[in-house]
Amino acid sequence: MGRGPTRRTAAGRASARTQAAPSRAAAAPSRTRSFPCPDELWGQVESFASERQLGSPAAAARLLIRTGLTVEQRVRELAAARDWQITQAWAEVEAIAAGDGSVGSWDEIEQAAERARSRARERATVQRRAAANV
Repeated sequence: MGRGPTRRTAAGRASARTQAAPSRAAAAPSRTRSFPCPDELWGQVESFASERQLGSPAAAARLLIRTGLTVEQRVRELAAARDWQITQAWAEVEAIAAGDGSVGSWDEIEQAAERARSRARERATVQRRAAANV
């Protein structure tokens, strides 16, 4: 029993830490990345980290990458949906031009087009406001 103070090596301390609390790396596999980044851009990342109280510029960079990729994915999805809607609308216009009256009158089409333009203007306004707040 009277062994005296125990000396731990660096490896022993690291092992004790990983046993005490599971790391984030265990939850989601990750590797350290390194890339060149202009000082001005990294300064913006550091400011973003401070403003959002993210703790570190690396956390801010991860957040910015994740949100940027999400935005890009949504842009692609919206573009595909827009293209589909245009195709559908054109098919209806051709059907009306061919004399198929079951799709509605020109007045209904004009009203629907105006509603769509109004929604597009609202989205553009929201996007401008969001961009101004960044």
